[in-house]
Amino acid sequence: MRRRICVLGIALGVGPLAFLGGAAGAIAKSSVSSKSRAKGTPVSCKAATSIAVAAGSSQVLAPVTSGDEYGMVRCGGMLGAGVQHDSFNVPVSGDTLAGYTLYFSAGTLHGTYDLTPQQTGLDFYATSWVGTMKVTGGTGAYRGFKGTGKMVCQSNDGIHTTCTDRLSLRP
Repeated sequence: MRRRICVLGIALGVGPLAFLGGAAGAIAKSSVSSKSRAKGTPVSCKAATSIAVAAGSSQVLAPVTSGDEYGMVRCGGMLGAGVQHDSFNVPVSGDTLAGYTLYFSAGTLHGTYDLTPQQTGLDFYATSWVGTMKVTGGTGAYRGFKGTGKMVCQSNDGIHTTCTDRLSLRP
């Protein structure tokens, strides 16, 4: 009798952990229908990032031609809210080229983007961009995810940027 109680106690203690471990993967995979897996599931995200102060510096002075950005991202559907990190470079072409990682509670998505600056008013620091992004992989519940999308971004000071991303994700 004592042995059965111990086994029951272990099963009750470990059972929820096993459920939680598989739940993240099940959420991501089950929320994508087999029909939309072929063409991709549309997901919209809004991000607000800021350029990080470079090592050895005490401030960020615009315009910045390379560096790191960090900020919050909120996505619809299966992704939810998380944190975004970008490492960017602005070559002579003027486009912003970056690698990014989106960190969510169930895993990460990572990839690249290419943003082309758009003509704006007379304010030197106010800039807008349009471009494309690629999701090249993920971890956790988003392991193996791929996708493409469009980005539209805006900055009023050359340091703080807001973007709207429209993605099509495939597991």
